[in-house]
Amino acid sequence: MAGVALVFPYFRTRAPTEMLFPPLGAATLAAQLRGRGVETRVFDCTFSSMERLRADLAASAAEIVGVYSMVSLTRNALAVAQLAREILPGSLLVAGGPLPTVFPGRYARHFDAVFRGEADLSFPRFCRDYLAERATSATMGRLPLDGYGGLFVPDHGSPVDNPAVHHPESELATFPLPDRRDFDHAAYQRVWREKTGFQPTSLIVTLGCPYGCDFCSKPIFGNDVRRRPLDAVLEEVDQIRALGYDSLWIADDTFTLDAAYLQDFCRRIAPLGLGWTCLSRANGVQPDSASLMKASGCKRVYLGLESGSQETLRLMNKQLTVAQGVRAAEVYRAAGIEVAAFFIVGYPGETTATIEATFALALSLPLDEISFNVPMPLPGSRLFERLGSPDEGKDWTRENEITFVYPSDIDEAWLRRRVDETMAEFAARPRRPADAGARLTPAPG
Repeated sequence: MAGVALVFPYFRTRAPTEMLFPPLGAATLAAQLRGRGVETRVFDCTFSSMERLRADLAASAAEIVGVYSMVSLTRNALAVAQLAREILPGSLLVAGGPLPTVFPGRYARHFDAVFRGEADLSFPRFCRDYLAERATSATMGRLPLDGYGGLFVPDHGSPVDNPAVHHPESELATFPLPDRRDFDHAAYQRVWREKTGFQPTSLIVTLGCPYGCDFCSKPIFGNDVRRRPLDAVLEEVDQIRALGYDSLWIADDTFTLDAAYLQDFCRRIAPLGLGWTCLSRANGVQPDSASLMKASGCKRVYLGLESGSQETLRLMNKQLTVAQGVRAAEVYRAAGIEVAAFFIVGYPGETTATIEATFALALSLPLDEISFNVPMPLPGSRLFERLGSPDEGKDWTRENEITFVYPSDIDEAWLRRRVDETMAEFAARPRRPADAGARLTPAPG
């Protein structure tokens, strides 16, 4: 094949909390690369193995190998880099994703180049020029390296450290749809069908988040909210339906922030008869929007309520009140939408009393699903900066486990027990239909 190989190094763990979706980042880059005439293969490892990847990469003879990495994929990403060095010694190794964006120097020890931030345009242009020039890792200095946004190459003559790029809405409007041809859609659909009876896949509608939660890291999309044109979104939904999916997981953090955009989306998707779920901030939720969401097919909303303690929300810089969280759950339930909520327990500065307040809140609300996690100091977050380097003896790849990766005053055994007890009490509650008698409290002023 030659050309470019894009590797998504997640190997299925079968954790009870797994939510498997084809990697949209790889699909987006594949569309941009192929649009520039670059031969491209995507290796989604979700249903594969390292042995299979070894054979497939060797057969591809790719001249550029791009590997995605985030905190939980660090070990896999570095293992793939080592594998590629062995079987494709002449290939250029490139890292991208959240963790390479935050720590480009660390990844540059294992890769020839790093792309930070939104590399939708700069990485494909770089690949096209690199291949056209017949460059190598030793000669890529012939390329105009200063012109590729987000490129980091520390050891190539004069170091290259280009600022990350965040594409404006006008530029997003020109992007092609993600190219999903490389994924095992039958396998993804089978997993979901066996788990839920439905076959959802993910969709990203907005980029960026204006909030500054202490625990959040957003190195790729940044602070500025940008919205994709709804014409393109609906065209992508048609593509998704043609692949056999019957519902959507809208994966953006800020999808419900703009009421006009949200309501326009609802009106346009309603005739398609698709079910969909989404994340939502708890502030600004209005009954008219919630009712329109329900009528257009929204089945469930996930709220990041985080804590039942106002003091803990302040520590988290959540910019949310407990009362707003309560009201959001009530508004969505009154509209007939199921509500799930995420909570964080054991935050630095918390006490057992504030943690108990969170358990009490979770049990008091009209919720259909709850989950509890301990804080994860993600690189790039203020929490990471405050805590310093995490305990390197802890395994960051474990999914949803009550284990601290830094010294904490909260006893882990006690916390695990209380989480288990709260989850058991929640499971034993009589389940109330989503639209059965939810009572709205006055909106906080």
